[in-house]
Amino acid sequence: MIFDNLCDWRRYIPRNKTSEFCQAIEFLRKFTPDIEDGKHVLIENLIYANVQSYNPKPLAEGLVEYHQEFVDLQTLLSGVETIYYCPTAMLTEHTPYNADGDYGLYNFDADSATACKMEPGNFAIFFPGEGHMPCIACSDHPAPVKKVVLKLHKSLFE
Repeated sequence: MIFDNLCDWRRYIPRNKTSEFCQAIEFLRKFTPDIEDGKHVLIENLIYANVQSYNPKPLAEGLVEYHQEFVDLQTLLSGVETIYYCPTAMLTEHTPYNADGDYGLYNFDADSATACKMEPGNFAIFFPGEGHMPCIACSDHPAPVKKVVLKLHKSLFE
């Protein structure tokens, strides 16, 4: 897991895949809060973005997700939320891995979780197998969020 400011993204360029990763970041930088929700493809089956608008949910409603094929780079275009990093070794499975959707779910355990406050300008990267619970409200009165989840195939990091 990586949590940092978007202005420092160059620190994380995979050494042997510089071109694709730089293309992905430039692709991401073009997104503004008025971009349409949905899937935006840069390179088919390799790099795409899911743009989502929603109201963050209470902590009690969250589940920890993980992926096996894609790396998530998550950033907000507007709003604020908490995203939790959760090592999966200590968690109880909620939903087995679904290869078609590239996700599995675990029940949340606050004792093993690390919270990151997501705001426009920062980002979090979750590698395959790393548990993360996004979309969690930071307060009792959450404001709407607009998020981009950049999906990068794991081969870009090998």
